[in-house]
Amino acid sequence: MTMLDIAAAAAAALPIFGTARQSLARAYTPVDPAYVVDYLGPKGDPGDFGPDSITWRIFANPLVFMIGAFPAVVLQMAEEGVGSGVETHSNYKTDTLGRLQRTLSAAMATTYASKSAKAALMKEVAQRHAKVRGPLADGGRYTAFDPDRMAFVHLTAGYGFAQAYQRYVNPGMTEAEKVKLASESANSTRDYGRYEVPTTQAEIDAYIRSWEPRLERRPAVDNFIEVARRDSSMGKTHPAIQEMLVGAGIDLLPDWAKDKLGFHRTPAQVARTTAMMRFLAKLLPRLVKDTPPILACRRMGLPDDYLFKPAPKPALTRSAEKVLIGG
Repeated sequence: MTMLDIAAAAAAALPIFGTARQSLARAYTPVDPAYVVDYLGPKGDPGDFGPDSITWRIFANPLVFMIGAFPAVVLQMAEEGVGSGVETHSNYKTDTLGRLQRTLSAAMATTYASKSAKAALMKEVAQRHAKVRGPLADGGRYTAFDPDRMAFVHLTAGYGFAQAYQRYVNPGMTEAEKVKLASESANSTRDYGRYEVPTTQAEIDAYIRSWEPRLERRPAVDNFIEVARRDSSMGKTHPAIQEMLVGAGIDLLPDWAKDKLGFHRTPAQVARTTAMMRFLAKLLPRLVKDTPPILACRRMGLPDDYLFKPAPKPALTRSAEKVLIGG
């Protein structure tokens, strides 16, 4: 156990974190009955990923979704069609908690639920997104089921979560784990409709970068940041802490996106934020119980803390070796 672990364990027992504990519990407990999913059955069903996947480990830590969603949403809101769709059809500004619950529930179900348990929710998500459509400035139209935009949303979300995990939770993530994660991410597209996505990290980065000409610092971006500065899944915190959480998300943006969208932070700010986020990565799992990752582990007959213990490093398969060496 490291000094950071010891400090986090001691901090988790302090009453000051009671509000954060309650807020996290609310975030994981959707009020909308359509988004309630049974993670305990059928017994032994691993779902689409299973406990030995990188995906299960990444999403187990509450910090990954809390911070990783930020760069994903910023990139998405900077694109006209996605940003307009969210601004027009989402109530995230007036019902921030409800929107957070629905988004988190869909992500948790995709990752941890059995195929039978999540089927109804995936159908519900598709039906709600079918209504998302509208005009573009060039006379075209956007829809939630545009394959290119679906791929962009999928890959930017995966990028944000992976970056949060690598920087704040597991800085020692291996190349083999990154290769495995990219493959798992490509397989998860089946829940929201079939669309083609890259299967290697280099291809994913290049694909997201290819959207740069279409990204702008639109009002939708600043509207989202304003909400993020006001609320988080930890509840209302001190403004300085809230600003640090926003900064942690900004730090995960690709450098080219920071330049394009006008986000600039000093090395000292980045260093302070990184240290705080690594502490929160140790603290937050101690503030939650009965979350989807924990319930899914119980479904598989595993201890509650299984996903928070060091995992065996996956060996590179022959195909993965070719990806890394370019063969």
